[in-house]
Amino acid sequence: MLTFHLGFPSPSIASLHMKDNAYLARLAEELGFDVLWHSNERFYREMFIRMASSAMATESIDVGGAVVEPFAVHPALTAQSLATLDELSGGRATLAIGAGGSGFQMMGISRRHSAQAVKEAYIVMKRLLAGEEVTFEGELIQAHAARLQFNPNHQVPLWVATRGDLTLESSGEYADAVMIATNASPLGFAEAIRLVEKGARRAGRSTQEMRLMARVDTCIHPGRDTAYQGTRLMIARFLASSYPNLNFVHRAGLEVPPEIEALLVRKDASLLGQVAQAIPEEFIPAFCWAGTPEMIAGQVIELARSSGIREFGFWLLLAPGQTREEAVRLLAGKVLSLIRAAVQ
Repeated sequence: MLTFHLGFPSPSIASLHMKDNAYLARLAEELGFDVLWHSNERFYREMFIRMASSAMATESIDVGGAVVEPFAVHPALTAQSLATLDELSGGRATLAIGAGGSGFQMMGISRRHSAQAVKEAYIVMKRLLAGEEVTFEGELIQAHAARLQFNPNHQVPLWVATRGDLTLESSGEYADAVMIATNASPLGFAEAIRLVEKGARRAGRSTQEMRLMARVDTCIHPGRDTAYQGTRLMIARFLASSYPNLNFVHRAGLEVPPEIEALLVRKDASLLGQVAQAIPEEFIPAFCWAGTPEMIAGQVIELARSSGIREFGFWLLLAPGQTREEAVRLLAGKVLSLIRAAVQ
């Protein structure tokens, strides 16, 4: 069975007013997406409020949030918000935990030992959402006789979202579901899966027990070059947010050009535009599903056939001059139908 997830990175929702949020959720449900994800970009419109708006406007589509992190908000409080949202939605909520980083500089927060922090947050949240009283003394997270003061109706699905080597590997030890980010090519995705499998074997588990999703930034447009242009700034953003750990680039068989690394090392957000314009074209199909509907469908079908993956997350970027509705309708009307016809 194929599962199609729809999300919007921060550039695609910056201008999304709350009055339009419910319409976008209804559109995603009408067009056949299974899960609608809401980005947790700090100091944009708040994620859980947008999730609540979407839940109240829809009936069947699952409502997700990605990503939450354990540095700015304690995972017990995140579990409280998620359980509340799940009750409001009638059991349709889901959430992805990751290293984050959005807004950290503004708040004076730094992340450290992120793979361990994500693991500890996941364990604490899962137990709280199961209705347990939790005492936990982790390396980074503590909880003392913590419990929700209301009973969740069911075990809310939790994901780990990452492109980092350590978190991919450790997620195999404990996670029920892993959102593998950024790897658009079969080569990069296969290397990421191998890391998850390595962790799973260490814990006596199998990835067959887990849900796995290919979550890829996507830009669709009738013009291939226009679609490619819509991806450049996002690629620059995730290179900058991951720097200096660029192992995901090496997994794809690529190297960061020296002129880009010289910009990244300065850790100056005002330079992202320069990074974007210097992105080599071969980076785009390695890290994004981009191009015409036929091109994107071909990328996804190739990945599905090589990996056996059946959950696909389209994090929709906008091409120059494109509206969100145009992009969503083109993705659903052309790409999903081509994938369904080719992948059983």
